[in-house]
Amino acid sequence: MTSKYFSCGVQAVFFLALPLIGACSFAGQIAKDSVEGATSYYSQEHFTLVATIPAKFGFTSKAIYSPKSGEKCEAYSPGLGGNVTRQQQNSNTTDAKDIEQTASTDIPLEYHIADCSMELTRVSYEVSARYGTGSLDRDLELAGGLSVRKMAEADTKSRSPEVLEQRGLCAWYFQISTAKIKKGEVEKILSCEATGPEWKLTENNFKRRKPGGVLARNELAGKSVHVEFRLSPEEQPYYEGYWLKVPGGWKPCSGRQDSSREALCTTPPEFKTFKLNGRECSVYPRCNE
Repeated sequence: MTSKYFSCGVQAVFFLALPLIGACSFAGQIAKDSVEGATSYYSQEHFTLVATIPAKFGFTSKAIYSPKSGEKCEAYSPGLGGNVTRQQQNSNTTDAKDIEQTASTDIPLEYHIADCSMELTRVSYEVSARYGTGSLDRDLELAGGLSVRKMAEADTKSRSPEVLEQRGLCAWYFQISTAKIKKGEVEKILSCEATGPEWKLTENNFKRRKPGGVLARNELAGKSVHVEFRLSPEEQPYYEGYWLKVPGGWKPCSGRQDSSREALCTTPPEFKTFKLNGRECSVYPRCNE
């Protein structure tokens, strides 16, 4: 065999081996991840999240864990071809029912995997609800949550109560859809805002906030956080000044330009029609005056 053919043979073997090397590396990483996954665990220390939701509402809490200070906590990402910082999320969902529900979830304060220790940094609230029978007659609201931080002793001299209470008042806001599949129909957007014990919203829209708050990590173990959501019976237009209040409901303005959706009302106002449950309507929610 000449050196020429020998050289070509070596090159062929080398290039054929490259995918195998990559496959072996990938398989090795999968095996490593499997071992690490088998040894991962959440801490026994936890707090309890209790959520009360109205009928036809669903609720999801998402606990987010990040590496502790000083921890490297890296993992290989085959998609990125390099190491990335680990993140961990633990979700718990309560599906909607035709009755009011109260669900309780224990949320651990730490998560451990391999040589990496992670701590709870945030718990987000998600509320979902339906407003009609159609497959698209629903909405999801990012309804606030908890930020968990390490606080100095000076900030935690007065200890928080064993049970923390939070309230969220939700409401439907309606508009005329421009989506191709629902064009010209009324669609609704769900929004939930924090309230006090009297369940009243502040009049200043800029001062409104989502339910939740900031909690001290060193005070959280063994505590309970109760968050209650209620649905307001009053619906409002999504765009202020685009619908005119009339006896029996709201009429959408058409403005000075022809548009597929409502527009800022003019003086004198001009109105447009919309679709509601397959009908051509002029007043929401009664359909006709």
